[in-house]
Formats: sequence, C-alpha cells, structure tokens
Amino acid sequence: MQQNMNKSAMINGLIIGAMLSLKFLLSSFNNSTLSIIGFFISVSIVFALYKFATNYRDKVNEGFIKYSQAFVYIFQMYLYGSVVMSLVVLIYTSFNQEFLSSMLNQILTMYDKINIPIEDEAVSFLESIYKPAPFALFNLFSSTIGAAFWGLILAAFVKKEKSIFE
Repeated sequence: MQQNMNKSAMINGLIIGAMLSLKFLLSSFNNSTLSIIGFFISVSIVFALYKFATNYRDKVNEGFIKYSQAFVYIFQMYLYGSVVMSLVVLIYTSFNQEFLSSMLNQILTMYDKINIPIEDEAVSFLESIYKPAPFALFNLFSSTIGAAFWGLILAAFVKKEKSIFE
C-alpha cells in the first residue's frame, strides 16, 4: 500500500512540479498580466492536489483514507513537485544571473527606502543566499513548509474513514 502511495505521489508530483515551475517562470518576468496568470496557476495547484488525493482515495484506497494518510500523500506530491521546481529554479538562475542580482537590488533598495540601516555582514549574507544553488535550496525549504500547510488543510477534506458498521 505504501509503495503504491509513493509511486502515485511521484507521478502526480511531476504534474504539480510542472505547474509550480510554470508559476515561477511566469513570475520572473515582472509583468502584471503574467502575475495574474501565476495566481490562477497557484489556485489550480491547490485544486489539483485535492483532485489527485481524492482520486487516490477512491481508486487505489477503495474509497477510504485516514487523515494521516491523506496528509502524507498530499505532502509527498507537493514535495516531489517542489524538487522539480527547485531544479528549474537552479537551471534558470544559473543561466540568468541578472534575475538574482535584480532581486537582491530590490531588497536592498526597499531597506534603504524605509530607512533601515543594513550592516555589511547582512549584505554579504544576502549576497550568499542570492546565488543559484542556495536560492534553489531555499525555495525547496520554503516549499516544504507550503507542502505541510496544504497537506494539513486538504487532508481534512480528503479523509474518509470506514463506517464502524462495515
């Protein structure tokens, strides 16, 4: 049963990863129209997670799934998708170094506008994060938190336990 869950989560995670990657790529252009499309992709990701989890429950798990199983399945799907997205982020930022330097400049400009002094150590720390590999790892870490968040919420809607009379 666990092996079926992992295999199904991997396959569906590829689809989620493609959606997450597309959302990242669209957001990298700083275009309001593309940002709106990215928002709709974000909403579609949540619906896809729910749909994949209910399909798994109904087709593989005979119509029943515990909350903990639903959480693990949704978490795994999102995590596999996040790995795919992190690879896309790594490749994109490796070839487009200007993207990360632009993001860093925006952050430093924001600190300057709101008159928050920033020390040299903090600037060097930010510069070390805004390199392709650390940035991709940070995206993977933050996506893991997102996976747990959506897993906790969606599992409540997906769970369906057997009746005590069956």
